[in-house]
Amino acid sequence: MTQQQTPATTAPMGLGKTDGQAHELTVMVPLKPGGAERTRERLKEHAGPEGRARRDAMGNLHDLRIVIFDNDTRLLFATVFDGDWDSYIDDFATKMPDLLDMLFADVDGYPGIHDPGVKDYIKKVQVEADEFYSAYPDATVTEIKKGQRVLKAWEELLDTAN
Repeated sequence: MTQQQTPATTAPMGLGKTDGQAHELTVMVPLKPGGAERTRERLKEHAGPEGRARRDAMGNLHDLRIVIFDNDTRLLFATVFDGDWDSYIDDFATKMPDLLDMLFADVDGYPGIHDPGVKDYIKKVQVEADEFYSAYPDATVTEIKKGQRVLKAWEELLDTAN
């Protein structure tokens, strides 16, 4: 069995703060008229266990927040992830492209996740957080989940011994 290695801190990726190997990605974009309501409806369709499983399949996604604000005129997309920026965007394109395309369907100028210019678009609308903190800056999502499994097994062993 090979041991999962913690990714090294990546080189600066332009916008987006880094804490250890954890990186933040924050995007704030204008919505088309009526886009807030349509986006909320689409988000409801992707909620629940199936949506969680698809997000978990990314393997490097610590968390994800989507907020519609400014009187339903703008959308905030904020995540924390392991590894480098390019690989993270590639993971969205291969593991859950329909989520990103669904989410940004009512955003002016969004070219689609499979468009060759999508990374340039994301870089254009990305804003850097003023502060970024990761409680586990040196632990990947994989390592955190593995640690939870080990702890559960240890607790079960102790319970059995009692």
